[in-house]
Amino acid sequence: MRESTQLDRKEKQTYRERSDLQQHVCDLCGLPLGRSRIEETTEGHVLRFCCPGCRHVFLLLSEESGSLPQNFKETELYRACVESGIIPNGRDDAPAPSVTREEPDIPALELTLRVEGMWCPACGWLIEEVLRKSTGVLQPRVSFLADMIQMKYFPHMVSPSEIANKLSRLGYRTSSFLEAGRDAAGKHDLLTRLGVSAILSVNVMMVSCALYFGFFETLSSTVIGYFSYPLLAMATPVVFYGGLPILRRAASGLRYGVTSMDTLISLGVLAAYIYSILQMARGSIHLYFDTACMVVTLALLGKYIETQARRKVSASIDELHELASRKVRLHSGDRERWVSADAVNPGACFIVQAEERVPVDGRIISGSAWLDESIITGESRPVQRGSGDEVLAGSLLREGPLVLTATRAGSESSVRQMLTLVREALDRKNRVELIADRITGYFVPAVLSTAVIAGLALWFAGVPKDEILGRSLAVLLISCPCALGIATPLVKVAMIGIGRSKGILIRDAEAIERARDLDVLVLDKTGTMTEGNFVLHEVIAKGLSEHEVLSCVAAVERESTHFLARETVRRARESGMEIREADQVEEFEGRGVKGVVGKSEVMVGNKGFMKEQKVRVPADLETTAANRQRKGMTVLFFAWERDARGILVFGDKAKAGARELVRKLRDRGVGVWLVSGDAEETTAATATLLGIEHFRGQVLPAEKANFIQTLKREGHTVGMVGDGMNDAAALAHADVGVALGAGSNIMREASDVTILSAQPSRILDVFDLSELTTRTIRQNLMFAFLYNGMAIPLALSGLLSPLIAVLAMFGSSFSVIGNALRISRRKKESLLTDFAMEALPAPEGGNR
Repeated sequence: MRESTQLDRKEKQTYRERSDLQQHVCDLCGLPLGRSRIEETTEGHVLRFCCPGCRHVFLLLSEESGSLPQNFKETELYRACVESGIIPNGRDDAPAPSVTREEPDIPALELTLRVEGMWCPACGWLIEEVLRKSTGVLQPRVSFLADMIQMKYFPHMVSPSEIANKLSRLGYRTSSFLEAGRDAAGKHDLLTRLGVSAILSVNVMMVSCALYFGFFETLSSTVIGYFSYPLLAMATPVVFYGGLPILRRAASGLRYGVTSMDTLISLGVLAAYIYSILQMARGSIHLYFDTACMVVTLALLGKYIETQARRKVSASIDELHELASRKVRLHSGDRERWVSADAVNPGACFIVQAEERVPVDGRIISGSAWLDESIITGESRPVQRGSGDEVLAGSLLREGPLVLTATRAGSESSVRQMLTLVREALDRKNRVELIADRITGYFVPAVLSTAVIAGLALWFAGVPKDEILGRSLAVLLISCPCALGIATPLVKVAMIGIGRSKGILIRDAEAIERARDLDVLVLDKTGTMTEGNFVLHEVIAKGLSEHEVLSCVAAVERESTHFLARETVRRARESGMEIREADQVEEFEGRGVKGVVGKSEVMVGNKGFMKEQKVRVPADLETTAANRQRKGMTVLFFAWERDARGILVFGDKAKAGARELVRKLRDRGVGVWLVSGDAEETTAATATLLGIEHFRGQVLPAEKANFIQTLKREGHTVGMVGDGMNDAAALAHADVGVALGAGSNIMREASDVTILSAQPSRILDVFDLSELTTRTIRQNLMFAFLYNGMAIPLALSGLLSPLIAVLAMFGSSFSVIGNALRISRRKKESLLTDFAMEALPAPEGGNR
């Protein structure tokens, strides 16, 4: 027993000494302790952890060990974690083992949350383990690099808020779905108020109709009371529950000395309500509870319609944050550690593995690989980068690993700059919004002043007080801008319906109005005006047929994963030719491939590969290749027995209808620019084929946005059409941004209009829809202003009672509604112009 005690003391002393030596690192994963350090006291020992995840993992392992704290590393679970790389340098992209459960036939919903507080891969492991054991949660997948968790859950068993609370108890904060929840809650509240108000208002109108018989025959005070008190009981919740948001906004505005349409509506409603109560006390049948109720109901209806029109507007631009990883795997000596991308300083050395995005801008110091930079430069094809080359944040590494040194990080990185540009553009108010605010600012005080001045004038003229109140109330009610309030939202809804039927999703309705005024349209090249897929245009060979060339070249490229090799093989198979067998195939990454076909050695690759293999390339063939490259084409040489026999010429293909689009834009008086991140020669060649005079090549995303701003400063109204993330900043800065194709969330967020079809011809539909929408909105607004201009004098003269004023207001609203709904019938008609799609010819000398 004494020996056991001494052994225990010796073990504890050894553990204390080791803890003192490692007091600046995590006792679980060995990573340095940061600001999120957590201490845990166990059996008198103080253990330090870098994050809540490591602490909880330690507790789980300690429970399994059943002995002193240091023995947790002797458990099978710990050894499995070490072997899998979770402790200390695990990767978060390993697929989680699936768990088979018997669940009822209720579909599982998908949930994505942003998780804050993860500081090492053990956090991701812990979250997955906890959620995997939770009832109703399936397939949790944590991305430590992106601070994101994706899962499926059964809503009848667990809710998103319960999942968030579970993670909160672990020490992690979640977000994203909470914002959507608040939006949904606001919509539900508005719909509830509208429903209650509409139901009660209908009943108020029915009871009021019975009371109106008092205008034709005398009713006793008892009968009037039978009708009056139910009207008061039903009108009160409409005014103070249904109209509460309107009253609050009006009160808040008055508190800061600002009047709005809510001010007029509130004054009219309260005046009608209070006036009716006073009339009840006098036993009068001149009650206007129906007036107050219908004004509130119509105002809520207009607000609901506007909310529905804005529902298509996405509230999140988080995708840009996720494109560039928020964690960086720093490399120092033989050790690796994770840090936040914001904490990386220029000159720091970091590692990027395959299928990871580069977290910060850097320069390659070791390794060579293919990178997908389409998100930054717009170049659709992967590019090869090697030692000394610059790599932009957000680039996707197709092969790895790469060792880089940071050049720009944090707010200076490429992706962060794109995010800043998009936010700046989205936060500013456009010209239409400013004009609307200015009109409202003058309109409401003018109506209030008119009502007050008219009341005072009538009072000095000796007009009875009841008549003065009636006329003033009529002015307020007939001036309530219900027609103004629903004129534009109703047209928005009709416009969205028409657009949807034509495959056009409208994010910003005001942009549709601006589209008719565009005089310059900037078009992205790759993916917008061209297919974005490289095709084999030419096979130039000396003394060989295309069949002979492709059957041999495809033989050695059949097993290659390179996109140009896949295109060559596809072309050979599409032509129906038999691809020969190749032996001793050897691929040289990013340069070329060689093998033996029949008895001949066949080589295919770039010019550098030919020199590397000491292939003889004739001067005339080099000249031909150089000419094609100046046209923006990609050239591969092929050789038989170390003699170059010809070249394969690859190029992008223009979309059908692209040239016709340019011609019709010119007919409308719209100037066209073609911009691209591709080489200047490639952009020039495509512009020539499309008939576009103005073009710019080698343009980065920020430069695209600056170019848009330059055109606007020159006095142009500029539209931008793009299809990729690299176009997001330019789309946001343009007067009208059009995203072609479904695109990503951030592209839709930055754009005003999304065309689901990838055909550029549909751009003309936006112009046609703009013409129809603008004309209808102007008709509605003109009618609304004319109505107010004519109705207010009639109300002041006493020719309109408050009841007639309300009916006139309803009449104006119904007229606006009818005019707006009239255009919605265009959905079934051929509203927008269609034209025949014309494919562009292949480049000169091409086979396709």
